[in-house]
Amino acid sequence: MQQQVFAFLVLCTLVGAAVGAPVDSGATPYIVQYENNNAQSEGYNFGFELSDEQRRKEEGTIRYSKDEEGKDVQFVAVQGHYSYVGDDGRTYWVEYVADENGYRSRMGTGDYDTDRKLELSGGERKNRPFA
Repeated sequence: MQQQVFAFLVLCTLVGAAVGAPVDSGATPYIVQYENNNAQSEGYNFGFELSDEQRRKEEGTIRYSKDEEGKDVQFVAVQGHYSYVGDDGRTYWVEYVADENGYRSRMGTGDYDTDRKLELSGGERKNRPFA
């Protein structure tokens, strides 16, 4: 009986050490969370988190506008953000938007700044088919 208790305690200690051990920086990251939605006629969104604390979320929305010649065009406006932990232990993040006004981004370190957001440009024809 004492051998079984001892074996159980050793096993618990080993499991506890493995669970509490830091992630090996040389290990291949694995997916912790993943979501992917694709509504082809409306757009898409996806997000994931990896075991090494890489994170990404992105959303694409079908938009309508006019080109330089005045013709109606359909395009996908994209907005998202990603973050990762650098070799220095700091978290780096990037937020981006790509729409009819080009590509815009902002970057930072530390916690992702959710108080300030890049916005997709407005427009009367946003998310509406050609009239």
